[in-house]
Amino acid sequence: MKFDYIIGGSGLAGLTLAWQMIEHNLLDNRKLLLIEADKKDSNDRTWCFWNTPELWLTDLPIKKSWDTGLVKGNDFELSQKLAPYRYYKIEGIDFYKFVFEKLSNHPQITFIQDVIVSEEAETKSVKTQNATYQYKSYFFKSYFFPDEIKALSNPNKHFIWQHFYGWKIKTKKDIFNPSEITYMDLQVPEVKGGLSFVYILPESENEALVEYTLFSADLWKKEEYKLALENYIRTNLGIDEFNIIETEYNKIPMTNSRFGNRNKSIIPIGTLAGTIKPSTGYSFVRNYKHIQQIIRSLKSNDDNFQIRNSKRFQFYDEVLINVLHTEKSSGHEVFGQLYKKNKLPLLLKFLNEDTTLFEDLKIMNTVPKMAFIKAVMEELF
Repeated sequence: MKFDYIIGGSGLAGLTLAWQMIEHNLLDNRKLLLIEADKKDSNDRTWCFWNTPELWLTDLPIKKSWDTGLVKGNDFELSQKLAPYRYYKIEGIDFYKFVFEKLSNHPQITFIQDVIVSEEAETKSVKTQNATYQYKSYFFKSYFFPDEIKALSNPNKHFIWQHFYGWKIKTKKDIFNPSEITYMDLQVPEVKGGLSFVYILPESENEALVEYTLFSADLWKKEEYKLALENYIRTNLGIDEFNIIETEYNKIPMTNSRFGNRNKSIIPIGTLAGTIKPSTGYSFVRNYKHIQQIIRSLKSNDDNFQIRNSKRFQFYDEVLINVLHTEKSSGHEVFGQLYKKNKLPLLLKFLNEDTTLFEDLKIMNTVPKMAFIKAVMEELF
């Protein structure tokens, strides 16, 4: 059977694209196939992001949102309102159920649980472990093969992982402030060539997701994450008794290397397309914007699916990763200075790539100057 479109991978990008195809009536007379290796029936991840309250957010299965953020270091503790932003949390299982319910009501969509082993642009075919499928228009690819991950480790570029291990815990005593997230707590041991911190998303006074996060070239062993996280909960938070409700572990590539390029009818989406912001690892809003661009292109038949990233902010990301990766300055010093000398809403605006050049310069004036000047020169020349 030949389909009009095939989506490889039913993660954030693949499911968002399928959902938006339905919303924009692109499948009324066309057939779509989704191929995914997993059942997507467990809460395997959490998506968090900040945004101004907008209409498209009302459609999403948002678990909770917050209007206040706390940042902490060894010599500072600042609680600030996030306005005009709110910080949102969507649990993986809720998003999967939300989209699959929409897909199940559409007869033009087929979902197959299988492992993709290859794709071929010339013959417009996708091969899985069990079959080969043909498509007429486009194959939207959202996954990496192992050799593609290796290709990102370019010796002339900077490559680090954002890797994190978290527990959703429930405590006997009321510990947390449910109206405030801990956006970044730097009061943890520093990591070589990167950044280490904890963030906390409280759902109630006695329930929260506590996540130990690192930006570094080297991944840890599972036991190392567990020990670091438990030590933080017991020592920093002073919590002796708690139950672990859920566990979360993931890793995200942070790099100024190029990700996947379009190969004729094979269109990269998600991480492969470069929707992850290299300096933060956040992708939810950037992914949504890229999917909207793809939808507009499909509706207008202009065949333009290239993600539109700002070259100015791409350069800023490259400079920051350079500073961290080459240890020109410690991550704690860089981010500590940023938080102490800037309001959190301005930093969120900067990370959203919405600031003016004047605002950029104001922020840049608050980081360790020599470290960033050296990194700028290296990235330029």
